[in-house]
Amino acid sequence: MQPEPPAEPLYSAAAERNAPPILEVLRRRLPAAPARVLEVAAGGGQHAAQFARALPHLAWLPSDPDPAALASIRAWAERLPSDNLEPPLALDVCADHWPVRHADAVVCINLLHIAPWHATPGLCVGAARLLPAGGELLVYGPFRVGGRHTADSNARFDDQLRRRRSGLGHP
Repeated sequence: MQPEPPAEPLYSAAAERNAPPILEVLRRRLPAAPARVLEVAAGGGQHAAQFARALPHLAWLPSDPDPAALASIRAWAERLPSDNLEPPLALDVCADHWPVRHADAVVCINLLHIAPWHATPGLCVGAARLLPAGGELLVYGPFRVGGRHTADSNARFDDQLRRRRSGLGHP
């Protein structure tokens, strides 16, 4: 029996566009010394592969509850290999117990604005269990300020993500 070919990595033009400004913030906020970063809801893994390569002093641990996303993360790891990109974990942000015991920082990109409300306290409680004193939880998304998007492109991106929500594997 032939082994299955590796999955094709999921590609997002928005992830490609947003990677440089997100990376700029991550460089300022994440530890400068060797540390472990848990990425919650890593989706297809495009950012995980890019950020691990750009931040070689950090062990980057991507996670997602969706098996298709985990396969894509593994495919990105093959396409953009990096010694510091850890194998992805199946992690449901709302679970009482996460399959990781420690992280020096937690990064969450494009989850909270499309997930059900219970994902927000789930993320905060889970991150609090993992993070050391002074560890940071960093979130990114097309959030609204005063009920309005800060840019038309954020409104379009938010709409696109909400339409795809059922395919993201989030409750």
